[in-house]
Amino acid sequence: MRRLALTVLALAAACSDGNGQGSGFSTSITTAPPGTTSSSSGGDGSTSSMSSSSGMGEDSTAASTTSSSTASGVPDVGVMPDGGDGPPPGCKGKVDFLFTISGAQTMWPKQERLKASFPGFIATLESEFADFDYHILSANTAGFWGYPSCAGCDDVCAELPEFPCGTPPQPCDLVRGAGMTYPIGKDASNKRCELASGLRYITAGQPDLVDAFTCIASMGTNGSEHVAEVTMMAVADEINHAPGACNEGFLRDDALLVVVAIMDGYDQNSAGTPKDWRDALLEAKGGDADAVVLLVITTDIDDPDALCGYDPNNVEHELRTWTELMQPNALFGSICAEGYSDYFATVAKMIKSQCDVFVPQ
Repeated sequence: MRRLALTVLALAAACSDGNGQGSGFSTSITTAPPGTTSSSSGGDGSTSSMSSSSGMGEDSTAASTTSSSTASGVPDVGVMPDGGDGPPPGCKGKVDFLFTISGAQTMWPKQERLKASFPGFIATLESEFADFDYHILSANTAGFWGYPSCAGCDDVCAELPEFPCGTPPQPCDLVRGAGMTYPIGKDASNKRCELASGLRYITAGQPDLVDAFTCIASMGTNGSEHVAEVTMMAVADEINHAPGACNEGFLRDDALLVVVAIMDGYDQNSAGTPKDWRDALLEAKGGDADAVVLLVITTDIDDPDALCGYDPNNVEHELRTWTELMQPNALFGSICAEGYSDYFATVAKMIKSQCDVFVPQ
């Protein structure tokens, strides 16, 4: 395997916490933009509604860190490292984006917010990674085909008219962790996504990139969740490297892996522990922690400065723990932020910082 080696001192200089140690992108706090308030329900980690008096745009987000931050609250990654006159940047041309998005019934307003952020993500992708060979996969968190109230329908489903009655699934449509190309159910795409690659993920050069990404990432609210568990499934060797595997060709040895997990709860029901989730990502990249970047967007009710409303329940927020274990190449974002484009932009800076100093070994 070709390995990506991080020049640690370059990142530490950009992200120093002022105590002589690079704190990276801390996951410890998420704060609201000035004038933003939010509310949340329940100690189970689910969130409900939010309101804003800031007058900021739909895609305004904020994330404070223990390192320096900009006036907008988005982490400041400092001056981009200069790769000098040496070999080309190590990851230039190869970044694999993996999205795992909860389909819990409480996710509808957050998914609408997420969809509104997709153009911002694509704009970041096209501006910051225009010369990169990227893959984008949205993992199937459900593993089933159908919608309960439409069972047995032939031509029409009264509750969900757009449901594709009579449409048979492909084998990989029933595999959790496989790339999603036909999100099905309430609030989902309910159609086969048109991917130019012919694969179960988007590749560079995809026409109508915003539409294609919106299609594969509109998971709906069919009740599926367990984003950390599905992330482990999506990066497993057998689903990526076995002949004829559902995600064959997605995960590349010489590419950075960028994982974006989105859920409005603590994900307490995912199999394994945060350490297991971290180890699965490291194993997928040959043990190289520097080859993985993690963005988790979830409830922050365990934080006194929460956008979702502080609700301490003395239960471990395992998604936050997972993010902390992946430091310094990880970012925790509040699902109650007005939009998520700024989180994507911050992660893009993290990726570019690494790419500017990495050299394939």
